Amino acid sequence: MKVQERKKTLAQAARALKLAGTTAIVISLLNYLLLLFPLNLGEVTWWLNFTSQIVEQGIVPLIGIGLIFAGIGFETLVGRVKETDKWVKSTKTLAFRLSAVLAAIFAIAIPVHALATVAASRQAMETIDEKATASLEQIDVQLQQQKQLYLRLLEESPDAETMVRELVGDEPLSEEELAQLEEFRENPEALDRQIQAIRTSLVERVQRRSKESKEASKLGVWKSIARLGFTSLLLAACYFNVAWIGLKGSKRPKKGTRRPQPTQEPDETFTP
Repeated sequence: MKVQERKKTLAQAARALKLAGTTAIVISLLNYLLLLFPLNLGEVTWWLNFTSQIVEQGIVPLIGIGLIFAGIGFETLVGRVKETDKWVKSTKTLAFRLSAVLAAIFAIAIPVHALATVAASRQAMETIDEKATASLEQIDVQLQQQKQLYLRLLEESPDAETMVRELVGDEPLSEEELAQLEEFRENPEALDRQIQAIRTSLVERVQRRSKESKEASKLGVWKSIARLGFTSLLLAACYFNVAWIGLKGSKRPKKGTRRPQPTQEPDETFTP
């Protein structure tokens, strides 16, 4: 009775394993197919997203193949199926062929992802340079406007006094601000020096932020290539091993002809 219950449990486990494995494979292949759309082969971001997604989900079909083989193994132990059954052979063949295809896909994904990551990094570098150039141009415009404003404030005219009231309100200027305006009025070159000092400080800040962004982008490139490349290499090796197992199993050893064993004649003893 216990033996029958054990066989029944193994049969149920085998069915559940085969069902889970088939479901995992079908869902993963469907996800791979959906990742292709919308198809945009000319965009670097499309290649980057596609290779990243298939590698991140690459373990799912491998688990599904393992579950199917485990289910077949359980059914073989129970005695419900035999290794020579047609559906067992066809299922194994499909699994081995799928493993070979996935091994090739993940092997190709390594250089494709690396090239896409480098190309995306170059685009990011160009964007950083464009933003830095725009920031520098904006700094020059703002500093030029500020210089013109100071020059108008230094003019001894009613308009200058009105402008000062509009800028500072009813609060009087501090002694330091008044001294600075007086210095600018007596020495216009001091204004140019201050504007230039402010520009130098702002330019250094923009360049420092641009450099930090580029270094972070380069580090992200190497991390992405290392992580996805190593993962894809492991997946390709695993799928290749599964396909190789099927290839070795399909090669049956040739039956060699046995050499006839020489017959030993019984020793004859001479009797006189």
